[in-house]
Amino acid sequence: MISPGTLSGCSAAIWLLVTGSAALGGPVQSIELHCGKALQQPLCDALAGALSERFPGAAVSAADGQTGPADLTLRYVGHSQAADWISGYLEWQHRDGRSGQGPAIEQSVMDGHLTADSIADFAGHLVGQTEFPL
Repeated sequence: MISPGTLSGCSAAIWLLVTGSAALGGPVQSIELHCGKALQQPLCDALAGALSERFPGAAVSAADGQTGPADLTLRYVGHSQAADWISGYLEWQHRDGRSGQGPAIEQSVMDGHLTADSIADFAGHLVGQTEFPL
């Protein structure tokens, strides 16, 4: 890795934008996913995995209820679910009070039931299409 001290002023600014504060020893972001009884475990696990992929430097945790303060708290809101179809969206709240939600996403299987892979695909779309404040 190139240290910022060996770069020109403009290059150093770009380097900081690309690498972020984690490269300079900044705090790790914490993301908490609320996985209450309404959220089935396979979907909770898939969402946690998708969040870890999208935010590789963040500490992602799943909780059943209120825990300590996190930089970002998420909750899945389901519209409906059947053996071959699922739809819903993510609601988020930032530690500074901002809140929002992502678009409603649906996933269906035409010739079978939802599988772990199709649920993981659904979770990836939920996380990928939601604009988070991180």
